Amino acid sequence: MSDSFKILSPDGAIEPTGTWSLGTRAGDFVFIAGMRGIDPQSNELVEGDVARIRQAYKNMELIAKSEGASLTDAVRLTVFVTDMERYRPIVNAVQEELWSGGPYPPRTILEVSKLNQEDIFEVEGTFYAPLSNGHVKI
Repeated sequence: MSDSFKILSPDGAIEPTGTWSLGTRAGDFVFIAGMRGIDPQSNELVEGDVARIRQAYKNMELIAKSEGASLTDAVRLTVFVTDMERYRPIVNAVQEELWSGGPYPPRTILEVSKLNQEDIFEVEGTFYAPLSNGHVKI
């Protein structure tokens, strides 16, 4: 592996439960695997729709921050929900809260029939996090 590519597993993050990594850094970009509303301390799903969706974003944020990025450095999000009509308004409200009213990153939201552990929500993200001071953060 080159110096500009690494597997991410920061302290305080959830534990992967299979053959996947929480994220990778490739050059100036951080790619974060699908995060769900799992409490990193108990490794259990958080109760309540809003709390669970917020926790998934917080899990993603922790990994991004470990590489010097914040939620506002997201350049793309993909969201999976098991019921678009029920969960899309909650997703929008949580994003509005966490992004302090915008601007928001590009996002695709998809309804799927099932998620791991019968979960309701999953989010994956790509973040711009320059390695050197020669880059200007956008």
